[in-house]
Amino acid sequence: MADEFYLPEDTVEWIGQKKSELLAWVIQHRRDDDVPFEDFGLYADNVEDVLKAADESWAQRWDGHAVHIMIKHFEEESLWLFVVCYSAPVEGREGDHVMVPILVLPTRHTAWLRSWLRGEAITKRALH
Repeated sequence: MADEFYLPEDTVEWIGQKKSELLAWVIQHRRDDDVPFEDFGLYADNVEDVLKAADESWAQRWDGHAVHIMIKHFEEESLWLFVVCYSAPVEGREGDHVMVPILVLPTRHTAWLRSWLRGEAITKRALH
């Protein structure tokens, strides 16, 4: 992973737009008894664990951009953490990418997110 990287302005705008679209979808589809939105920030420290050792990881292309959906189960908290990332290639280092989180979504229920699990399975240890 690179220490520094550059994202073109149009990519930054695309990431912001996708985040807004995904949050709107989440608001529409999530269950009322799921992790409250105000608690989402409590799971920010777990993102690195998901990026390093996802239980499931799916590579997809959205609007021509490489995207990864990563999931990790945190048994002690009885929840799954879904992380949607833009896969940014590192200039001058072929095959090296930096994962830029678009959305971090803690949930206790995975059925409503199964439609996201498509594309190329990178890692798959189905836990849900």
